Amino acid sequence: MQEIISYLKEYWTQIFFTAGIIIAMYKFSQAMFEAVKCSLRNDILEIYDRCKEKKQITKYQLESIEYSYKLYKSLKGNSFVDAIYDKVKKFELID
Repeated sequence: MQEIISYLKEYWTQIFFTAGIIIAMYKFSQAMFEAVKCSLRNDILEIYDRCKEKKQITKYQLESIEYSYKLYKSLKGNSFVDAIYDKVKKFELID
């Protein structure tokens, strides 16, 4: 026990510096996950808004929505886009 206390007294600055870096990297990665989810959600909404009036979608738009939706769900995105994705799948597919 005495050895641990002695080690902590001697290296406390390095320990706190390393812990600070780890915490900062964790918070940064969490922020990046949220930013990616926001971007994916925005992409889905943008395509949906362009297609909702005529209820027609091109295969490229549909592929883009499907890819974005899968990524969004893999990042544990909420169910906000589920309803939009279900609606889009029912749109008429055009060339």
